[in-house]
Amino acid sequence: MDLELEIHHDGKWHVGAVVEIKEPDLGAIGGTVLTYDLDYWMENVGKDLENNQTTRDLRAVSVADPVDLENHRRKTWPPFLLDLMPSGRARIRLAEALKIDPDAKTSELPLLLRGAGSPVGNVRIKQAAKLDAERVAGLAKVGVTEEEIFGRSDRFIEIVDYFSIIASGSSGLQGVWPKVAMTKAKDGLYYPDPLVEDADAVDHVIVKLLRSSSERDATILSSEAIYAAIAKEIGLNVDEPSRHENGVLVIPRFDRRIAGDGVLRLGQESIVSAANIAEFAYLGRHEQYIDVLKAVSSHPFADIVEYVKREVANQALGNSDNHGRNTALSKRVDHTVGLSPLFDFAPMRLAPESIARSTRWGVMLKTHSDHMPDWNIIAESIFPDDTTLAGKLIDELAEFATKLETAPGLAKQLGAHEDVLTIAMSRCDEIVRSLDRPAKYGL
Repeated sequence: MDLELEIHHDGKWHVGAVVEIKEPDLGAIGGTVLTYDLDYWMENVGKDLENNQTTRDLRAVSVADPVDLENHRRKTWPPFLLDLMPSGRARIRLAEALKIDPDAKTSELPLLLRGAGSPVGNVRIKQAAKLDAERVAGLAKVGVTEEEIFGRSDRFIEIVDYFSIIASGSSGLQGVWPKVAMTKAKDGLYYPDPLVEDADAVDHVIVKLLRSSSERDATILSSEAIYAAIAKEIGLNVDEPSRHENGVLVIPRFDRRIAGDGVLRLGQESIVSAANIAEFAYLGRHEQYIDVLKAVSSHPFADIVEYVKREVANQALGNSDNHGRNTALSKRVDHTVGLSPLFDFAPMRLAPESIARSTRWGVMLKTHSDHMPDWNIIAESIFPDDTTLAGKLIDELAEFATKLETAPGLAKQLGAHEDVLTIAMSRCDEIVRSLDRPAKYGL
């Protein structure tokens, strides 16, 4: 089966590539061949070829699959397709609607086609988008107010429940927390994303709901907006602030920008996909993902500093859910590539299921000290041939420590739950002290 891939840039969708699915029944572990369209290649790589550059920005389906004339053969699906796949609650709900087993390999292609019509980022499957359009054609366009969203009105819940089944762009978002992509139209109402034409769009958000009736889950969700505010205050890259009320979190989307009478779609790719890994629940190493930043970021040192600071904050503030799909690359309209703004940053140490860290520092594993890293050793491992950059990284972390130590006070000011202060942030002082160790480099 051939899947046509459409890529959005310069204000429109382009048929850019085809993926041949050679073994559909094997799902994501089946062989594939990815090829770019010849006309697309000719239209998009001219200047890059003249400058001896590789085209791996938002014009490419993935930073791991630059625009070229090669046959990209794999024994698996291209990893970026897994970014388009529904997972968690959305996968289960869609599988129920399709009457298929959510865990079966034979179900993965149907689920992909159900989730890849209007996903996050700027790449979609043409057939999936067409099927989405057919399912929503003729449906009454019913919107809700912001008050109805935060009030979890019956109409809002009904719309979310209905469109989570029929439209990939409304609820084909990854993760175990229920999420729905909503777009605000010029009439001031919010609609499931696929129902709003680009020319009518005013704003794009993701609405995140409680996954259970657990008090701990309620604390986690209510704290996510607080954590975003803290992250911004201590200098991490955070986009627009989130809002939480009544068990509803509204998150502004940073892969969409309103421009004139249209919408700019920024590319977004998980760091695990960028590392060319076609696996869910991958147990990764930070060094592996930092190598990706070295290879593809337009500003590698700045992104590496940001990446390490985020991991420091994860440990200090109790966000143990640091898997490779909770970090992403943004591919911007100016053709630069870099870390996306921070997302899914919350006190997951409070989760009832005790979430373990799935991405660790490889250099710390032999001494079983990933939980309390030696930052000098980490800096050396990141920049083994450049003591100047290693020293600069340590200096950046020492400066970050002075900001990080204010986080518990900020959380208290913002009304964080006592469990956040006493449990999730219990190691903050310890992590801050670990950053105060002097650099070995004499800078």
